[in-house]
Amino acid sequence: MSRTIRSVDDLAQLPDDELLACLGQLRAAIHEAKRKHAAARREARISADTAFEFHVFEWRPKGPQRLDAPIKLSPQTPVEEIPVRASAREALCKLNIFCVEDLSAISEQELMMKEAIGAKTVNRLREVLARVGLDFLSNPTAEMTACEGLRKSMNPGDVRAARNE
Repeated sequence: MSRTIRSVDDLAQLPDDELLACLGQLRAAIHEAKRKHAAARREARISADTAFEFHVFEWRPKGPQRLDAPIKLSPQTPVEEIPVRASAREALCKLNIFCVEDLSAISEQELMMKEAIGAKTVNRLREVLARVGLDFLSNPTAEMTACEGLRKSMNPGDVRAARNE
């Protein structure tokens, strides 16, 4: 089902849970229309003094993308079926992550180092992993820090005695 948005009144009639999604798509549509208008001016398909106009927007809700929506998940579920942004999916593929199970071989910290993957995406991926009984790889720096702390807390005599046992 699509909705025609012609005015602010049309936007005001949308339910709150749909408003933000509509505004995001409207913004993208306006940017695309401006890009096309500028290209038409550069290519002299329209005169240079032709004003930019944007009167009507046909909004098509994408439907629920939350994990509470019925999505069958298994460790072999491809990342293409996980409800995250396309740019995040591309970043996962560049990391050789092609299914849910592959996510358990990487830490949250490593994921967050990718520009296209933010905290919301990591939270969504954590939910996905939990639903199939998996988790991210533990943070390697946290483990190293814990080992360093343990090593420093032991005095050298204890370390030698532990090695001889």
